[in-house]
Amino acid sequence: MRRYRIRPPRLRMAVKFSLVLILLAISLVMTAGFGAVAQSRMKAEAQRQYSENIVNLHRVSVLGTALAEMGWTALEMISITDETRLEPLRDHLSDDHVSDLDRQVADLNRDTESDEEGQFARQMADKWNALKAILMSPAFQEAVTRHTALRDDQRLTDELIVALNAASTVMTDMNATMAAEARQAQLTIDDEYQRTRHELTYLVAGALLAGFGSVLLLTRNLVPRIGAYSRFAAEVAAGQLSARLSPTGSDELSDLGRALNHMVERRAADEEYADTQAALTAALQVAVSESEAHLLLKRHLERCVPGSRAVVLNRNNSANRLQPMTVVAEDSGLAERLVAATPQACLAVRHARPHASTAGRESLVLCSICADGAASSRCEPLIVGGEVIGSVLVQRSELSDQDERCVRDSVRHAAPALGNMRNLALAEHRALTDALTGLPNQRASHETILRLTAHAGRTLDPLAVVLLDLDHFKQINDLYGHDKGDEVLAGVGATLAGVLRTGDFAGRYGGEEFLLLLPDTGSAEAMTIAERVRVTLSALTFAGIQRQVTASFGIAVLPDHAGDAATLLRTADAALYAAKAAGRDCSRVAADVSVGTAGAPEDERPEL
Repeated sequence: MRRYRIRPPRLRMAVKFSLVLILLAISLVMTAGFGAVAQSRMKAEAQRQYSENIVNLHRVSVLGTALAEMGWTALEMISITDETRLEPLRDHLSDDHVSDLDRQVADLNRDTESDEEGQFARQMADKWNALKAILMSPAFQEAVTRHTALRDDQRLTDELIVALNAASTVMTDMNATMAAEARQAQLTIDDEYQRTRHELTYLVAGALLAGFGSVLLLTRNLVPRIGAYSRFAAEVAAGQLSARLSPTGSDELSDLGRALNHMVERRAADEEYADTQAALTAALQVAVSESEAHLLLKRHLERCVPGSRAVVLNRNNSANRLQPMTVVAEDSGLAERLVAATPQACLAVRHARPHASTAGRESLVLCSICADGAASSRCEPLIVGGEVIGSVLVQRSELSDQDERCVRDSVRHAAPALGNMRNLALAEHRALTDALTGLPNQRASHETILRLTAHAGRTLDPLAVVLLDLDHFKQINDLYGHDKGDEVLAGVGATLAGVLRTGDFAGRYGGEEFLLLLPDTGSAEAMTIAERVRVTLSALTFAGIQRQVTASFGIAVLPDHAGDAATLLRTADAALYAAKAAGRDCSRVAADVSVGTAGAPEDERPEL
């Protein structure tokens, strides 16, 4: 069952940052709200403290009232002589007023907080103690228990009034001081509240400005860079590997930009490398010969590894020689080491795996070909179908890992093409070579005479064509068997390859007939060469054959006897027919015979 995935909607970075701004604003407003609540609590606390001051004022006021009532009661007791009225006043004074004032004075001393209030409380306690001392004095007791002289009562009344006035003065001063402190506390609290409110307002406003400014700055810094990164990624995805970022700073986005640039550079380098390898493969596919393919591989490696020297080495078909297929620098010492080198001398060929050496570092196993202390080298075997057909040696003062990778991959790409060309060349060689004699066959001979006649026509140089036919070869096959006949043909082929000059051509033209092509050779010199070959062949001996092997030769020369290859061959064939007619084992030049019977069937020629 196919499942469809619902993708969430994409939000652009600007929208995301706008959401961040909104969240920041909400948080700041909430902070301001909490600050306002805190201010309200502070104001409530201030009001509470003010209320406590009011309570203290009220306490002082009550104390003053109680003190006044006690004073009036004491003064009334001094002036009353009626015992029935005096007794309740005395009880009320001792039981109510004195005990109540003791308690209030003690509470006042205990609850006062400031030093100034404490000083007033202590003064009040002293004044109260002085007043209470008068009330507890014997004179006052005597005055309120029996009637004393008027003069004594007046003196006691004056003392009591003085003490009451002193206590009242302390109470008044204390009341005024506490009221002033309460007012000052209220003013201070109000000022602090206003100042705190302003500071909180400024703080919230500053936080909002800082928050918005930082986010806007962050947005201005990040959004363009992220947009550039997005466009860069789109261009790279579209294959435009020439694009690059310009990261600045040292934050994570800058590190990301540099990493992306490095990644694209690596990818561009890999694609360029892949293109060069593909170009090598394509060039090898259209190469027309092994030598051209070897040269292509050499040029590719020396371009891929600048400053290096590359040599392609080939193992011959007999597997006994390792030959350079490209030019070897004479000053490298490699040319001398490759003289008569065998495949086993190359460690890469011997072990069928790469062999590397580093300049200045002696390897455990030294290669007798690429060992050169002055340069680093890498020798890569050419392996095709599990068979090592040669190797590629690259030398430079120092080889990096990328250089070694280039050598490895290039050789692996080139090996199949070189192997195919080698097989094609071998197949072509076999197709153009007579297997019995080792000489070029009739097809190769025909192609060669066409090429040489064309060249002779351009250069106006003579070209001699010699057709030779073994005399009575059918009798050898009939008397000694075809095996002996093949042995005779093989011996003739070997003799022709050894007796001719360098640059001359010898091929099997069909059956027991052979073709010799002698460039830049006239009739007389061609006759000399033909006679030398005839004499050499007549001296050959073969085991089991008790007869001499002889041959007849027909000679024709371009342009003396013909102007094209076909006419030249017919003319030489006519000369050959004349040699056979003359008794065989001789040579004839076309100028001495008629060409009228050339090319006649074998059964129409006279029996010789």
